[in-house]
Amino acid sequence: MKQFFKAHSYDMVKMFLNQFASAIFGFVLVMASAYAKNDALRNLTSAGAILFYLFLLYTMTWEIGFADRVGVLSGKKKRNLWKGALISLCANIPNLIFAIFITLSTFVDVGVISKIGAVCASAAIFLEGMYTGLLVNPVGGNPLNSYWFTYFIIILPAVLTCFVSYLAGLYDKKMTSLFNPLYPESDRDKKGKR
Repeated sequence: MKQFFKAHSYDMVKMFLNQFASAIFGFVLVMASAYAKNDALRNLTSAGAILFYLFLLYTMTWEIGFADRVGVLSGKKKRNLWKGALISLCANIPNLIFAIFITLSTFVDVGVISKIGAVCASAAIFLEGMYTGLLVNPVGGNPLNSYWFTYFIIILPAVLTCFVSYLAGLYDKKMTSLFNPLYPESDRDKKGKR
């Protein structure tokens, strides 16, 4: 595990910085739509910020998987299908810590833990700013961010995206190629195959 952290600490920090930048982007969009007092706009901009964040994770983790491809095919590296998910889970350690303290403050009524939980909830709203627009939607009379389990659930899209994109990179499959038009082979490509 120590070797894993050593080899991928840069990737983890980069993922966290991507999250931080996306959080600021999402938070600004939510504040603008809140100023406009338009709930539909708030939900739409929040969904866009989430998709932008997941796309950043996808491209980054795809490149990690593609870089590992040569080593795996040559037999120099072991195939680790969970690598993308593990990197994402490690990059989400601050979010997990916040979620744990928020959960503890929900179930344990001790002054210090309640205060730590409140601080963590405030920090989580900012650090996970791309989700803020959706978290303030009321469900059963309360906004989603008042439920402790939502702080665990919002980690899942990042982990699942990194899991899938790492595998796509490892097997050299591009999800973005679904949107590219198909071009016929050029004459130069045909001559090269002969």
